[in-house]
Amino acid sequence: MNIKSLLLGSAAALAAVSGAQAADAIVAAEPEPLEYVRICDAYGAGYFFIPGTETCLKIGGRVRTEGEWYDAYNP
Repeated sequence: MNIKSLLLGSAAALAAVSGAQAADAIVAAEPEPLEYVRICDAYGAGYFFIPGTETCLKIGGRVRTEGEWYDAYNP
């Protein structure tokens, strides 16, 4: 019984020590270079390339709002 517990304890200690050493090694990843938005001349003004692709995109739209004022106290 003592040999079993000794072997089991040794295996657990070895696993804990090897896991702790692996956690100490921190490798800093090199940052990726910035890729700025490129203008897409193929389709005209306002189009740009989606970064990392050769796809052109244009974002546009219109916003319409309306407002009213209601005075509950009207003498």
